[in-house]
Amino acid sequence: MRVVFDENMPPAVAYAIRILAYADAAGSPEPLEVLHARELVAQSTSDILLIQAVADGSHAKAALITTDRSMRTRRHERAAFTDTGCIGIILLGQWNHAPMWDRARLTLRWWRTWVTQIGEAPSGSAWRCPWSERPKPLKRYG
Repeated sequence: MRVVFDENMPPAVAYAIRILAYADAAGSPEPLEVLHARELVAQSTSDILLIQAVADGSHAKAALITTDRSMRTRRHERAAFTDTGCIGIILLGQWNHAPMWDRARLTLRWWRTWVTQIGEAPSGSAWRCPWSERPKPLKRYG
């Protein structure tokens, strides 16, 4: 499984999650790769190219966690998710504006929910995640 945080998430949050996720997955039969978008593509790369890079075919499941709400509404970006099989988790509310430490704290709270959703989600689907202290099942975008 590959999970990539988009460039709106502080790289430090992605790196911290990577360390914890790798420790948690030690000995697991399914490898887990956690990356920040800047490790795959140059800054300000188009969303379509980012989605394609995330879902490069080398992982059974690939997901982009993003704060870019337009990814759920622009036809060409929704098509990129569908065409590549990349799963999208769109973070709503304060995810894009809160201080780094608050985003890190909530990312830790939501991590298992996100990974479970990615593992169970149909390829190319998109899910919304609210800014909330209490993780709950994600709702799918139509």
